[in-house]
Amino acid sequence: MDDKKYLNNDGNADSVGPADDISPDLEKLRVYSQAKMSLASQLRVVRDAFTLLGLEAADAQYGELVVKLAEDHFTLAVLGQFKRGKSSLMNAIIGRELLPTGVLPLTSAITTLRYGPEERLIISQEGSSFIKEVPVDSLADYVTEKGNPANQKKVKSACVELPVPFLRRGIEFVDTPGVGSAITANTAITYGFLPQCDAVVFVTGADTPMTSTELSFLAEIREYVDKIFFVVNKTDLLTENERDETLQFVAGTIKSQIGCDTVKLFPVSARLGLNARITGDAALYEQSGLKALEESLASFLSEEKSAVFLASIANKALRILDHEWEHGAFDESALQERARVVQSKGYVRLKRDPHEAAAAVMEAQKKIHMLYDSIVAGRMDAAAKVADLPAPEMQLQSSQESTIVVPSLETEHLKTKGCPVCRRITEYAQQFFAHWQYQIGTEERSQSEFAAELGFCSLHTWQFLSMCSPHGASTGFAELADQLSRQLKKAALLHAGGDAARQLVRDSKNCRVCGLLRQVEDEYISQFAAQLDKAPFRSRYRRSQGVCLRHLGKLMDAVQTAETREFLLSHAARCFEEDAEDMRSYSLKREALRRSLENRNEEDAYRRAVIRMAGERNVCSPWAEDGEI
Repeated sequence: MDDKKYLNNDGNADSVGPADDISPDLEKLRVYSQAKMSLASQLRVVRDAFTLLGLEAADAQYGELVVKLAEDHFTLAVLGQFKRGKSSLMNAIIGRELLPTGVLPLTSAITTLRYGPEERLIISQEGSSFIKEVPVDSLADYVTEKGNPANQKKVKSACVELPVPFLRRGIEFVDTPGVGSAITANTAITYGFLPQCDAVVFVTGADTPMTSTELSFLAEIREYVDKIFFVVNKTDLLTENERDETLQFVAGTIKSQIGCDTVKLFPVSARLGLNARITGDAALYEQSGLKALEESLASFLSEEKSAVFLASIANKALRILDHEWEHGAFDESALQERARVVQSKGYVRLKRDPHEAAAAVMEAQKKIHMLYDSIVAGRMDAAAKVADLPAPEMQLQSSQESTIVVPSLETEHLKTKGCPVCRRITEYAQQFFAHWQYQIGTEERSQSEFAAELGFCSLHTWQFLSMCSPHGASTGFAELADQLSRQLKKAALLHAGGDAARQLVRDSKNCRVCGLLRQVEDEYISQFAAQLDKAPFRSRYRRSQGVCLRHLGKLMDAVQTAETREFLLSHAARCFEEDAEDMRSYSLKREALRRSLENRNEEDAYRRAVIRMAGERNVCSPWAEDGEI
């Protein structure tokens, strides 16, 4: 790779970064995006279960992973023992003396460098929901022991935004306090930050390389991070022979510690590297070792970062799950207790039992493992398809069935001004949609069913969307959109005609909702017909508005006697006649400017008549045969 700098001594880019001079591989980007969404869907399943099970801490941790996945930012942290020149190394990489350096332990807070169109420093403090923007040159006043002893200013984080190309593609370059100093809080801060790291630049010093403190710290880092760049700083302090011996010692020590055959070391002089940057000395830049390190970082960020990023999040997700399993969150006693709490709070209406939630977690955990293993093996394409794989067999059984009970006939429906059968169908549809929007927004299996069925008919698709939030719709319809995409691609390869597209459109014959509502309609009509033979019910029906014409026909087919059919026809004829009288009376009073004489019966007579003619607006689907426009 040729000599390519990110910044010249003016702080401007004097040549392109490694990924700027090539055309993007759109297929790789697509596969990465699919793998990311596949992981996101599993995180969503687990989060929903955590919420139901009352695992607030784990839910919050997963929430942070979802945020990180959505923001798609990559945390590259510089770690090591105190006084190894971590801040100096970062200054050399960005090409300016920004981070404070010195002889004594300095950094006392996490400092993040990220891309921004203009330079600015943002301070976040404990106990405050507001951020503070201060001049960049005041950074030392917040993140050093001298400027902020024992963190008296309660700094939670310091973020410096810079127009540096190195940071442009979602990189967060993080400076951490050194471990092992007399300031124990610094060590605690750094150890606490490890779960947030996606990759690490581990810095040791050529003067006193790989102490026992560093070895212990490296073992801890390996628990959280797979990708580590090993830097031996301050090599300019050694002779050539001393340098070679030191590098051999460091490599051997690291191999023994992490159990691997090869270790790539980057011998660097951050001091010389920064001087080279400031003076524009290309020879010194290469001599300092900074060029080799930057080229390796640049290659990693352009070619490997995406896979490491997803693997890091998947690994963190699995660690959180392992912790919850180890602490009994999914033990039978815990699930039974949560079931009692759920029922006491009325959550049972959601038809989601804690045992079902635990089973969903098990499914998701297996898929996250599969996704992680695929990425580590270099199979991003396989990771992208994890969400499409059938869910592993559940080992926990739900104590509830996710069904909706068809309600019985209620005489209250006869009091409506519309068709009582249409009203029952509408209520059932609303109940189904409320239940389904929860399922499709949280359960992978329901999303797969929805996609396999190619969704609902046009009428019920729009009715369903009217009850969904944009987030719920986006979650529930994404897999359906993918399914349609696959079907259309297949049709394109077969050079199919227009029927290929028409077959993907649902109608009343193959829409799940239409089928359910036909069942509800038939059962309700049957109940209605049986009641009409009873005098008290017939008397209430006589005082009602009756049913619409379509349901009148079905009702007449269902009743047993000619006398009942004659009663139904006579009642319907009288209702239409009264509607006509009310409509004409309403029109006349309007024309005579006598609105004060109008009554409510006359005012909505036209609506009652139309409902009787065509049925309720929400159920006017031609179930028997779809019409053509």
